[in-house]
Amino acid sequence: MKPRVFTILGGYTALEVDANKAPELLNKLRDVLGKGGEDVEDAIRMIQHFDTFYNVMQKKFKDFLTPRKNVSELLKGNVLVDKVKLIKKDNNKLVVIVFDRSVSRETIKDALNNLGYEYDEC
Repeated sequence: MKPRVFTILGGYTALEVDANKAPELLNKLRDVLGKGGEDVEDAIRMIQHFDTFYNVMQKKFKDFLTPRKNVSELLKGNVLVDKVKLIKKDNNKLVVIVFDRSVSRETIKDALNNLGYEYDEC
């Protein structure tokens, strides 16, 4: 499955990707964009422990999980990941990564192109 780039309510850019590829992609995006710290680490942890966090989402009736963010990174505008959604479709595990509002759709598309990823746009 190719990653899918789209915009959600509020003008946030989101990326839907296979859960197995998401941690590597997040690390590469962090390196290319020069943003992210504790938020990216916490998002990767949630994705790596997909089933546990998926069950938490279901029990608490939540659509999204919010990774921890360092206040100083927030003030500096250095946050990459705003929230994460874990999805199970059939036997596939998918992750929707919602980026911080400061990260534009064009920036994500350019970064994916530079990394050699093919993606679908919605």
